[in-house]
Amino acid sequence: MKNNLIFLFIIISTSFLNAQDIQEVSFTTDDNINIHAVYQLPSAQNASYPAIILIHQGGSSHKEWLELPLFKALLKEGYAVLAYDVRMHGLSGKDGEFGDLFNNPKRAPLDLQAAIKFLKQDKRIDTNRIGIIGTSIGANLACVASSNNYGIKSAVSLSAKTSAVQNLSGKETITPKNVFHIASKDEQGGKRDAWANELFNMTAGEKKVEVAPGNKHGSYIIKEHPYLQDEIIKWFEKTLK
Repeated sequence: MKNNLIFLFIIISTSFLNAQDIQEVSFTTDDNINIHAVYQLPSAQNASYPAIILIHQGGSSHKEWLELPLFKALLKEGYAVLAYDVRMHGLSGKDGEFGDLFNNPKRAPLDLQAAIKFLKQDKRIDTNRIGIIGTSIGANLACVASSNNYGIKSAVSLSAKTSAVQNLSGKETITPKNVFHIASKDEQGGKRDAWANELFNMTAGEKKVEVAPGNKHGSYIIKEHPYLQDEIIKWFEKTLK
């Protein structure tokens, strides 16, 4: 019984320490919206860390990433991880109409710019090695960042939509750079497959497209197909050198 109690204490203590490693942070956009995020550095000591920004899908929050093994896998690989709540979601500030958020270039893109600025102000981060993983609206924002010279080097886009990327970018002609595009084959009646390939064909630099079986959307594609986690890790090993 005593040994069991000791074992239980170790489990609780370890969970507590892991939870303490995750910091709750916030930063302000250029239009004065407060953005809530969680931020964690790898346990391995390093003079400078590459970083990955995680952007959730519409109707979700940063918590979708904490439920995926990918979050810890990125930390294990030595990446600092910043997962934020897009405005109108989670604990971030609210403004305007919800539906307008998904196409307005003067709203959600400012959140991502603020997240990148936050990382670049941290002297522990290698500012030349910042990547993004985004799902749905997050995927669109990842493509926008890679197209509009936001200062990121590489991105992974799950379930993006070409017209939304154009709208959020504020440009009809877009050229994403260094992007791994992912979608499900039957997602939204095959439209997300078509958009992933369309965006792939527009992409410059390093590029890859993966269309998984099924009809899952965004982060649910990773849940249904865990092999994609390894593919994402390999992608950043190649593109965030």
